[in-house]
Order: sequence, then C-alpha cells, then structure tokens
Amino acid sequence: FQAEDGIRDSSVTGVQTCALPILAKFHGLGFTNLTEIQKKALQLIIQKKDSLIIAPTGSGKTECSVIPVFSFLSKTRQTGKIKALYITPLRALNRDVFKRIIRYAESESLKIEIRHGDTSQAARKRIVALPPDVLITTPETLVILLTQEKMLNALSELEWVIIDEIHDLLSNERGSQLSLSLERLQINTKHPITRIGLSATVGNIEDAAKFLVGTKRKFEIIHDDTIRKYDVEIKHVKGTISDVADFIVDYLSKLKLNSPVLLFTNTRGEAEFLASILREKSLVPVELHHGSLSQQVREETEDNLKSGKSRLVVCTSSLELGLDIGSVELVVHYGSPRQVSKFMQRIGRSKHNKHSSAKGLIITNNVDDELETKAILERIHEGSIEEQLIHEGSLDVLAHHLVGLSMQFESMSVSDALEIFRNSFLFRHLTLEDLVGVLELLESNYLIFFDKDKRSEEHTSELQSHLNLVCRLLL
Repeated sequence: FQAEDGIRDSSVTGVQTCALPILAKFHGLGFTNLTEIQKKALQLIIQKKDSLIIAPTGSGKTECSVIPVFSFLSKTRQTGKIKALYITPLRALNRDVFKRIIRYAESESLKIEIRHGDTSQAARKRIVALPPDVLITTPETLVILLTQEKMLNALSELEWVIIDEIHDLLSNERGSQLSLSLERLQINTKHPITRIGLSATVGNIEDAAKFLVGTKRKFEIIHDDTIRKYDVEIKHVKGTISDVADFIVDYLSKLKLNSPVLLFTNTRGEAEFLASILREKSLVPVELHHGSLSQQVREETEDNLKSGKSRLVVCTSSLELGLDIGSVELVVHYGSPRQVSKFMQRIGRSKHNKHSSAKGLIITNNVDDELETKAILERIHEGSIEEQLIHEGSLDVLAHHLVGLSMQFESMSVSDALEIFRNSFLFRHLTLEDLVGVLELLESNYLIFFDKDKRSEEHTSELQSHLNLVCRLLL
C-alpha cells in the first residue's frame, strides 16, 4: 500500500485501506515511524472496536488513540455536540494532556475544551453555551455533567470515550463512579460509544478490559509486554528523616545533575516535612507538588520541571501519572513504594522513554522498607505484577448515581435501573434487595420518591418491579 503524500510504511500490512489517510496524518504531525503498539491499535480503532491498550511510558498510547479518533470526528462533527470525551484521573494530567493533544485537534479543525474542578466559571459557562467537539474531564466532573440538562443534550451525539490511566481507577471508588457514568452516557447518546482504555501494566488485564467495556460488550486487548530496565540503588540510612535529607543533599551534589530530580513520598505529610528540611539544606531550589496545593502553585512547579532547570521537586502521586514533565534524569523515593506497579510508575518517570533504563534511588531509614523494596525489584525482573483488586458493588456510589438518574430521567422502573447498573462489570452482581435498600435509604433522607405501592402491586418478578424517582432538591 501507499499512503497519502507518498508515505510508505510497513505498518499498513493488513490494515484496511481507510487507515492510509490516518497514517498520513501521523506523518504530518511528525510521527514518521509508528511504534508497535500504535500499529496494532490503529487496526482496531479504525474498526471502532472497544480496545484496552496496555503499554509502558513512551510508547505513544495517547497518540494512537486521539489521532485516529480526531480523524473520524473531522467527518462527523456537529455544532453544539460533544462527539468525544477524554477522561483522565488527575487535574494536573488534564492540563498537560490538553496542551499535548490540542495540536492534534487543531490539525482537524476541532474545538477542544477542558472541564474539571479548577476550571473557571467563565470557561464552564462557555462550555455549556458552546459545547466543544472534544471535552477533557475527570471521573468526578463527569458525574456532575450527567445531572445538567444542557450538558446531557450536548452529549446526545457522543461516539467516542477515551479513558487514560485505567490502572489508577480499578481499585477505588473513582473507578466505580466512572463505570456507572459510562453506562449512563450510553443510554443518553444516539450512537454506540466506542470505548478506548489506556493503561500501564497491570496483573489482571482481563479485569481491566471488562472494567472498560462492561458486561455485554466484546473487547480487544493490545499489550506491549516489554519490561523496561531499572537502574536502581537502595540505600538504608540510620537515623531520623533529617539524616535522610542530609544523605539526599550529599548524594545529589556528587552527581552534579543539570536536570530536575523528583523525590516521591507515600504521604503528603512526609512530602511537606521533607521539603521543609531540604529547603534549609539544599543548594538547589526545592519545590513541593501535591493535590492539596493551589492550581497556581502546581502549574508553576510543572512549568519549572518542563524547563529542565536543576531543582528538586518533592511530590506524592500527583506527579505519578502520565504528565509530560520534561527531562528527569533521576527519581528518588523515600520509603518503599509498597507495590510493583507503583514502583514502575514512579521510577519510570525518569528518562521518560521506554528504550532508556529508568534511574532511581530508594532511600529509607526503615529496614523493613529496604527488604520490601528489594523484593519488589526481584518481582520486576521476573515480570510479576500484582493484581489491582477491583472495587466492586460500592453502594454509596450506587446511591450517588440513583439520585443522578432521577435528575436525568425524572422517573424510571426498577428493572431499567437494575439493568443499567448490571451492565457495569463492577456492579454485575447487584441484587434487587440491595438496590431497594439503597432506594429506601435515599427516600428516608428526602432525596428521591420511591413508589413502593406500585412495586408491591406487581412483585411477581424482578422485571415487573417499578421505581418512581423524583429528585427533591434540598437547599
């Protein structure tokens, strides 16, 4: 095959002819050679198959999803309708992804916006008044959007949902929240939604794919199982956290690095304490980054990181995910990362390229942490990644979405509500008794109206049960 503009690429073997224009778009955006994961993903995305793409940092996961999708949207866009959602778990990630993919959207003349907790009131009003073609958002904000009539109308022609960093959502209530939001998005739109998931390596890949698509849809998995090399030192320091800070300052001064260094901790308290000590001892600037800081402080730190100037940034999981933070030669971790996946994600922030060995220093003043970190390194060499425990059947999440459904539809039968929730893999075992129990709790708090008489009249089967939901706004 020969692509547009005379581009020849071995990746077109076996790819449908409609992929050729998309290959040309990759080339036009500067991607002269696709990575293996991009070649495999492209074949599935052009067929609009629900797909989970699992690959390490630097594989081009984002590009292999958004560029083909944007190419399709350029032909199906509708004024005032959001055709694609890009859902990411962190606000900092949103800002960075927005900067990266806006160029791809503009190449197709698409309008793109971002909506999360940091979005200004003016921007929120603009999104409602003039919905973009593509919206970047978070799981929490999506739940809010699903209660707003104008946004539901804007999402009525939705065709694509891309979910980034799925591995970070599997084992918590944010994932449960999102899984039900995906089902509500589907019943709100006129089109079958194509779901694309992007993830780092996880132990239970099948569960991750089922989380993405639910119980009634087929899925494809594209997995780059290349194990990146890790050049990691483990140092045990006898003494207090102040002694640890002395060691870090001495270690970095000997290396004479000309690029930023990330120092991860497991808690915000540790990050705050270490940063305050290091500011007194370090000759290079010391900055702090975590989710409780203001947007302005976080963005200033991110910009400083991207500038490549020598500095030490003490951080928590806020810089753990796929943020483009420029050239980082070394990642330091205080204490054991606790998990193989978390170790790979955090130390993998150094030399942000899958072909380079990640360089890290694990420093601890606790012998147990030292031994645990050595065990984690051994598991990485063996390719043994722990499974992410799926957070199933969260009833407080269910309650949240029942109120949301009442605002979305005003009334709904029990059978319809139960079917919607059971379409989610995380709620596939939801029983009628549990659903009714949550409804009764919500009614007792005057959040909804539950028509029990109608239900009792037709109780011969689960499908004949009925629910009348009327949201009562409590001011």
